[in-house]
Amino acid sequence: MIEYYKYDTEKYPFIGLFKELFGREDLQKLHENSFKEYNFFTEPGNDSDTEFHKIFYDRMRSGWPQFIEAYQLFVKDFVAPKIGASDKIIYQKWPSFRVQLPDNVAVGGWHRDSDYNHPKGEMNFIIAITDMYESNPTIAESEPGKMDFRQLELSPGDAVKFDGNRCTHGNLPNRTGVTRISFDFRVMLPKDYDQNHELESLSKGNKFLIGHYYDIMEL
Repeated sequence: MIEYYKYDTEKYPFIGLFKELFGREDLQKLHENSFKEYNFFTEPGNDSDTEFHKIFYDRMRSGWPQFIEAYQLFVKDFVAPKIGASDKIIYQKWPSFRVQLPDNVAVGGWHRDSDYNHPKGEMNFIIAITDMYESNPTIAESEPGKMDFRQLELSPGDAVKFDGNRCTHGNLPNRTGVTRISFDFRVMLPKDYDQNHELESLSKGNKFLIGHYYDIMEL
């Protein structure tokens, strides 16, 4: 099931933090900051090799307490009630940053997250930083195998939850002429966590374990 939400952009100031990170008030024109041309992304992994991904993950590695604090607060106060978590929640330690440049895709290839070794029980949340509309939103099934693909259109301040682990999803080439920015992450209930899951992420080789890909939070 796909569920849409509005969140408080003052309490969770993701949009302002991304504007500060990239030094750009209009993030839909972020591609104008680029000095590179990118081939069309067709494979998982190379879709995260842009200069903008490097800026985001370098900032995370060097320490970005304002973002981490907002992200963890969002998981605790906003996300946990949406999935029925009562005492603890397991969440993706660092969210996945997405940038969809004009005439390209954000993710290389249509897939289910389970195709990429993700364990059962995950639930996906997408947070829009810029408008996701026309040809640039994520497109997903509403239920596994239903093949009723729909655009997950969002505006800044919107979030959506969907079953990306079991539902096929991807995106079309971005013909809007502007850049789309979002981030997403996966959460699960402790009862669904498999501490013996041995497979690793295809893109980075991360283990899907607490202390590696995941962290756990007391509520």
